[in-house]
Amino acid sequence: MSLGYARLRQWHFRRALADRFRGMGRTAIVAAGFLGGAGVLAVAELLTVLANGLMALTAAHLPAVERLGVVLGWQLATLGLLWSLRGAIFMREAEPFLATLPIPARAVWRADALIAMQCYSILWLPLGWLLVALWRRLPPAPALLACVSYLVLVGCGLLLNLLLLRGAYRRAAAMALPLLVLVAIRPQSAPGVAVLLCATLLAAWTAVRTRPRRTATALPPGRARAWRERIAVASALALPVSLHALREPLAVRGGCLLGAWALAMALRAGHTPAVGLATALLIGLSAMASLALYRLPALIRGTVLARLDFLAGHRRFRRRVTVFAAALPAALFATGLGASWETANHALPAGTVAGALPTYPLYFYAGLFVLGALASAWPREATRWLLPVAHFALTLVLLMATLT
Repeated sequence: MSLGYARLRQWHFRRALADRFRGMGRTAIVAAGFLGGAGVLAVAELLTVLANGLMALTAAHLPAVERLGVVLGWQLATLGLLWSLRGAIFMREAEPFLATLPIPARAVWRADALIAMQCYSILWLPLGWLLVALWRRLPPAPALLACVSYLVLVGCGLLLNLLLLRGAYRRAAAMALPLLVLVAIRPQSAPGVAVLLCATLLAAWTAVRTRPRRTATALPPGRARAWRERIAVASALALPVSLHALREPLAVRGGCLLGAWALAMALRAGHTPAVGLATALLIGLSAMASLALYRLPALIRGTVLARLDFLAGHRRFRRRVTVFAAALPAALFATGLGASWETANHALPAGTVAGALPTYPLYFYAGLFVLGALASAWPREATRWLLPVAHFALTLVLLMATLT
C-alpha cells in the first residue's frame, strides 16, 4: 500500500507542477535569451551569497544575533518555497478521501519528505558547494563536525517545515530545539556537535511521542475581555475582522519581512562591513517593506466593509474603517523603515561618520508606499502590475548606483 501511495503522490506532484507552470517554458527561454550570461551570473551570485551566509556559521566570533539571522534566513526561505507549493505537495483536494484509507503514517511522512527534498531543487547547489568549501578551508576533523552540523540544520529544518505545514505546531516547537542549539554553539567543535546531536535526538523523540491534544477554549478574564471589546469598538470592528479574515495574507507578509531581515543578517555575516553593503541593505529592506505592505490599507478596508455590509452605508463607520485601515499598515511600514535603518547602521564599518548612510531610499520608498496605498483603491488592472514593476525598477536603479 505504501509503494502505491508513494507513486500516487509523485504522479500528482508532477502533474500539479506541470499544470501550474504551463507556458512558463517559453517565458524562461525568452528571458534566458534576453539576459544571456548576465542571468546565469546573477543566479550563480545569489547561490554563492546564500552559501557564504551559511558558511558564516563556522566563524569564531560571529554574534548570536547574526547566527540567528543566518539560520532563520535559511529556514524562512525553505518554508516559503514549500508553502508556495503546498497544494502540489500534500494533495489538499484528495486529503478527505485519503484519510479514509488504511495508509501508514510513516508512508505519508516518507512521501512528504521525498517531495519536499525535490522542492528544494536549486537550493541543493549552495549546500553542495558549502560542503566542498568546508573540506578545503578546514582541517579534516573540524570539517567533518561542521558537515554533520549543517546536515542537522537541513534535516531538522525540513522536518520543521513539514510539521508547520501539516499544522502540528507542538511537534514543530520540539523540532526547533536543535536549530536554537545551532545558534548558540560553534558547529565545528566536538562538544558543540555532541550537544547538537543530543538535542536532535531529544527533539525527534519528543516530536514522535507528542500527540495533538484539543484544549478547552475558555473566555478571557473580565478585564481583558473588556479591553478587547473597547479596542474592537474603537477600531470600528476592523481589528478583529481583519485579523480573522486576513490571517493568511498577514502571515505571508510578515514572513516576507522577517525573511528579508534574516537574509540581510546573512549578508552581514558573509561580508565585511562597508558603506556600500549598508546602503544596499537599506535599499533592499525598505523596498521589501513598501512592497509587502502597500496593499494592506485597501485589503483591510475592503474586507471589513464586505463582512460588515449592513454597516457599510453608515458614513461615520466607513470613515473610521478607512482611518484605521490606513493607520495600522502605516505604523507597520514606519516600524519596518526603522528596523531597516538600524540594520544598515550595524553594517557600517567601525568609526564611520554619522552621515555616511544616505536617507534618500527612505523617502523614495515612503512615497511608493503612499502611492501604492492610494492606487490599490483604484479598480484598474494596471495597479496590479504597475506598482510592483515600479518597486523593482527603482530598487534595481538604486542598487546599480550604489554598487557602481
